[in-house]
Amino acid sequence: MKRWLTLLAMALALTGIIYKGYSAVRLEKEQEAKMEAQAKGGLKVGDKAPDLMLEQNGQDVRLTGLSSKGMVINFWASWCPPCVEEIPELNVFSERSNIPVYGINVTTSERRGKEDVSSFLKKHPVDYPILYDIEGASEKAYRLLAMPATYVIDGDGRIVEAHVGPVTSDMLEEMVKKID
Repeated sequence: MKRWLTLLAMALALTGIIYKGYSAVRLEKEQEAKMEAQAKGGLKVGDKAPDLMLEQNGQDVRLTGLSSKGMVINFWASWCPPCVEEIPELNVFSERSNIPVYGINVTTSERRGKEDVSSFLKKHPVDYPILYDIEGASEKAYRLLAMPATYVIDGDGRIVEAHVGPVTSDMLEEMVKKID
């Protein structure tokens, strides 16, 4: 009888150790997933796209007034190597697609503001409209932690796709399929 009680106690102890280890692993995985989501930052699919007051050709424009059928917006800066890398891809997509693309320069992140952007665009021409976020509202509204950041917004103003990092024209073609 004593032997059975000893074995039962050992089995219970072993079960407790296994359970504690499983709980620790599960908690660690949950924390990693939470940290990864925070690191990606930005708004999520299904969120309402915040409206922004931007500048285009010296005029104030509202993001919500640019397209009623949906659009692709791409946040970028002239000092960002991945932003430079994706420009040819954005150009190709904008030429092939009927979905408008808007490049939103986070101008507050530029050392000399629009002067840096102007010099940059002479070296790296784009085939889609460039909008300037002079006030820096996009960083807070879209919770930008990294650039480039690309959002596909449907005609109802909802984010249907989001991507942090450079995009390709093929990726964009897949992303815009979610616009109704």
